[in-house]
Amino acid sequence: MLIVLSGYYGFDNAGDEALLSAICSSIQRIEPDAEFVVLSGCPQKTEKLHQLHAVDRMSPWQVLKVLRQADLLISGGGSLFQDVTGPRSLPYYISIVALAKMLGKPVIFYAQGVGPIQRRFSKFLLRWWGNKVEMITLRDNSSMELLRELGVVRPPTYVTADPVFTLDPAKEHYVRTVALLERYQLKPGKLLGISVRPWAALINMRTELARLLDNLVLEGYQAVFIPMNYSQDLPESRLIASMMQEQATVLEENLSSMEMIALMTNFKMVIGMRLHSLIFAATRGIPFAGISYDPKIDAFLRSFELEPLNGPYENMYEQISLLLQDENRQHHIRLQAEDFRNRAQQNAPMALSLIK
Repeated sequence: MLIVLSGYYGFDNAGDEALLSAICSSIQRIEPDAEFVVLSGCPQKTEKLHQLHAVDRMSPWQVLKVLRQADLLISGGGSLFQDVTGPRSLPYYISIVALAKMLGKPVIFYAQGVGPIQRRFSKFLLRWWGNKVEMITLRDNSSMELLRELGVVRPPTYVTADPVFTLDPAKEHYVRTVALLERYQLKPGKLLGISVRPWAALINMRTELARLLDNLVLEGYQAVFIPMNYSQDLPESRLIASMMQEQATVLEENLSSMEMIALMTNFKMVIGMRLHSLIFAATRGIPFAGISYDPKIDAFLRSFELEPLNGPYENMYEQISLLLQDENRQHHIRLQAEDFRNRAQQNAPMALSLIK
């Protein structure tokens, strides 16, 4: 049984690498003999990190070769079908789907978050090829609504949950994170995890966010910046830390996704712009606040009865203070995360049901 995986893999994005780990581990729990080929932006890096065979996702001949051999194409998870990051992203992922279908292979959109989609051509591509896949699972209700609006109505479609909710770090990951905190002289108890990314909307929030963190540090908390996408987020983390009057720590290590999940257990709270920084926190039952730059953040926050953390400073400070004082919040997060974990476990058997 050979399964090909198409997603944003091999780009040092902890969230997407966690998705790859979660998808493969969930399938192998059911089918231990399942084999995988990953379409990767850096096959060598993917093979080293995940011990999975990978090929260059931009090589037409390599992609064609593995799809010819495949029993199933998994497209996802993550936010592959959107066009706000550029006009070529969605057509690329749809082209992989189209090639698989022309080769007669079953295809599943696996726990995807869909949108935003603004371009007419993008909408046409997703409607045309989305109606030709065998099954769709989605990570939120907003994605279901958008697909219905676009006219993707033929395949069986289910709202499950992000596959990352099924992940559990090993003991070795916790050991490494303890050593990491010791190197930075950080003590668990009043640590705040901060995840930022470069985005036009954040430019106007940098000063407000730095002011917010300064006041929290003065109250005894320690601000710790975690680059989720190492090459992109590290410069942004350093910039905002430099704008603070009080001391903050920027983790300079390029941590694996499992190490980041383990790291979350040491935080009192996470303030995140990256969706998977919030998901990582939720899987460990850690309170979180999300800075909205994309509807996927809003959708995830709504599922936990939270509002986005957007300025001005006074509003952000009040919201964070309430979350830090809410003794029931951690219990509520654990209950909701367990529900998401159960729903996320539905994805793998649904995908395997498509293999004859």
